[in-house]
Amino acid sequence: MCGIVGVVERSQAVDRTRFTAMVRSLILRGPDQEGIRIEKNIALGHRRLSIIDTSVHARQPLENEDASVRIVYNGEIYNYRQVKSALTEKHRFVSASDTEVLVHGYEEYGADLVRHVEGMFAFCIHDRTREQLFLARDHFGKKPLYYYLDDERFVFASELKAMLAYPPLKKRLSVDDRAVTQFLFYGYIPSPGSIFSQIRKVPPSTAFTFDIASWRIQDMNVYWEPGAIAVNRRISMDDTVAQTETLIDAAVQKRLMADVPLGVFLSGGIDSSIVTASLARHTDKVNAFTVSYRNAPEADESAYADYAAKRLGIPLDHCYLEGAAVKPAFEAMLDYLDEPLADAAVIPLYYVAQYAKKHITVALSGDGGDELFGGYEKHRAQVFIERLSFLRWLASAAAFLFPKDNVYRKFFTMLRYPFPVRQFIFGSGGLLPADAARLLGHTIDIRSVFREAFAWFEECKGHDILNRSLYLDCRLQLPDWYLVKGDRATMAASLEMRNPLLDKDLAEFVFSLPGSMKVNDGTSKYIIKRIAEKIFGRDFAYRPKRGFGVPLDRWIRSELSDLFKQHTGTGRFSNAYARVLYDEHCSGRADHRFTLLRILQLNVWAGKYE
Repeated sequence: MCGIVGVVERSQAVDRTRFTAMVRSLILRGPDQEGIRIEKNIALGHRRLSIIDTSVHARQPLENEDASVRIVYNGEIYNYRQVKSALTEKHRFVSASDTEVLVHGYEEYGADLVRHVEGMFAFCIHDRTREQLFLARDHFGKKPLYYYLDDERFVFASELKAMLAYPPLKKRLSVDDRAVTQFLFYGYIPSPGSIFSQIRKVPPSTAFTFDIASWRIQDMNVYWEPGAIAVNRRISMDDTVAQTETLIDAAVQKRLMADVPLGVFLSGGIDSSIVTASLARHTDKVNAFTVSYRNAPEADESAYADYAAKRLGIPLDHCYLEGAAVKPAFEAMLDYLDEPLADAAVIPLYYVAQYAKKHITVALSGDGGDELFGGYEKHRAQVFIERLSFLRWLASAAAFLFPKDNVYRKFFTMLRYPFPVRQFIFGSGGLLPADAARLLGHTIDIRSVFREAFAWFEECKGHDILNRSLYLDCRLQLPDWYLVKGDRATMAASLEMRNPLLDKDLAEFVFSLPGSMKVNDGTSKYIIKRIAEKIFGRDFAYRPKRGFGVPLDRWIRSELSDLFKQHTGTGRFSNAYARVLYDEHCSGRADHRFTLLRILQLNVWAGKYE
């Protein structure tokens, strides 16, 4: 795994000292090697975490034979050997890396390269003959890619911190007020926006060309559209379960390629347990790691992780996060994150990644199972609401029937709002519109806040209710929240994480299934649970979902109390309402953990960057 950065200046040379600072800001993403190539007004930089072909031949920026094509790249191409075999007759390879496959693949296929590769990636190819840069991000958006364009410079990078290290760009930036409002609802900032008005994210499964001569972006396109996959209503449930199991096993096998030690994060949930079971079939030694909370049983799932490990006959390494370790881990991630991200699970993930890094460099995870197979309560809620739309009259009575922090109050209040709005307030800790307006001190244009959600919703309106809900999550929540969490938490520990359940072949099969197979007779993730039942037993598979547990409510009152008190009492996003929320939470009168985390992250971010 790596970090990439590039600068094109229109009317001056790139300053080497400044550019080197940009590259070195990404050192945690790539602690092993540094590569910089500057030719007057064009600079490409790379920090490398060596995974495949750790030799000097795979160093980046990497070029073809005549140096007409040059690349900086972050990620792994899982089918690179197949792609390479189709190129060997016409192209000469000097390394065993997947990076070189992208270079020669671009020579052969041009912009269609992205339709030939499978994996997780963000890359920039400099086509020196055409005077163009070609940039692309992987199908689900596992690897990040930001860009900036004005009349004088084009800049791209894996993380915002690299862009902020370039003074000519930083002085032109301003906070996007719409993005701040979005964060209160989503808990993240959806692509293509960022916290800065002038910087954009490349959306998932998107590629484009920057033409240097005409100084413009052209041919931006979405090259993979899972919402367009036809639904197969004739496949049986037994065949579906069998094929899903086969595809998961193949996905895990693809992700075993590495020239460094590999392991797995076993949370105890059914997704990571199934991934671990597949890994155990393919290797004699499984390095498995889990997070435990000895003093927070309400969040601790290590007993399930222990059960799964014992059933599979593998050792399990416990990483205990508690007491004095909590605050340093939390502050480290607050410092590393370039944008606010309201997911406290980033803390234990970072902590276990740091711990695991002593033993491995690559870890498999179970991320993506909920978004593909229907694992959240909001998925069932959307089906319920759409089928019983006559209940929407209850929305006006919700404030009188339930206390303000009650989950049913949020549910009934949201009945009056459109499907895309409900999708990203349910289940994410998002504020209700009235509460967000009170915190910000102004009215909110809901259509503007959820513009991206409405746009993606149009792409899947022909599908059944559940599949619409899953599609929206895969296009927004997954790439811009959960995959960002995974990327930043592991990259801060210089460890690569791979997600077998987000395999392209597996995903395309799952997108072809009707929603009734995924949530079957009220049972969420039915297909996955059928697989888990065979391996771990019925009680394990069908227990209530808990997610990646984090005792944030407890931490706010104890280990992190001084931080939360400080950042809800002062700062750009603090007011009397924020202080009331903090006091109610600390007294036990209400549970405001998700709102307080949003307030704290906005204030910490503003203190660093404004």
